[in-house]
Amino acid sequence: MTYTCPKDYYPTKFAQDQDSSTASTCPEYFKWIHEDLKPWKRTGITREMMERGRNVSYFRLVIIQGKAYAKKYADSYETRDVFTVWGILQLLRLYPGDIPDLELLLETGDKPMVDKEQSQGPPPPIFHYCGHKNAYDIVFPDWIFRGWADLAIKLDESNKKIKWKDRLPYAIWKGKTWVSHKRNDLTKCNASDQHDSYAQIHPLHWDKEIAQGFQNTKLDDQCIQRLKRLEKQGQISLKRT
Repeated sequence: MTYTCPKDYYPTKFAQDQDSSTASTCPEYFKWIHEDLKPWKRTGITREMMERGRNVSYFRLVIIQGKAYAKKYADSYETRDVFTVWGILQLLRLYPGDIPDLELLLETGDKPMVDKEQSQGPPPPIFHYCGHKNAYDIVFPDWIFRGWADLAIKLDESNKKIKWKDRLPYAIWKGKTWVSHKRNDLTKCNASDQHDSYAQIHPLHWDKEIAQGFQNTKLDDQCIQRLKRLEKQGQISLKRT
């Protein structure tokens, strides 16, 4: 990966909220980084651990003196690796000089890879979008939603067609329900003879959608509900329309 981003394309400063009630206090969820890194608290992270993680990671990211370098080990689906690096680049731009030199191994699949029961000795430190109580994968922010081709659609114009108060009071979700049991359980939230529902769950076959030119998944046609649960090839984001 040897791409160079235009210097004037993204903001280079972050306007931080100086409210005294929040400026000196980390959000509550920050505490979980200590839990995620607990397996290496006693031993630290060694070079040997890093190299053992090479076979279960998609690429390696190294930051040296504010510059990011990436080495790919496997092909990520669509642009998952590209937009993971993109997120890191935004950190470097917004906080120049504040990001220390570091090295990370990243996985871009849909399921945790470092199983606790199968790990022998200190596990390799793999950063991943996915985590689980039975896995050592370190949860990492997912910026993939920003890489969807669907977002090139003029959503702003569609969003203005119907006022929020006039939209259907439903949460809509479209995606692959057979990926996991929990997703399949989502279909039970649809209205039935036994109960009403404020959710609309639509199972999708993405291969068919691609062949049909995304006729059933155009985002600019989905601004009639108040909430959308968006999923594309395993990635999910919540959007208030």
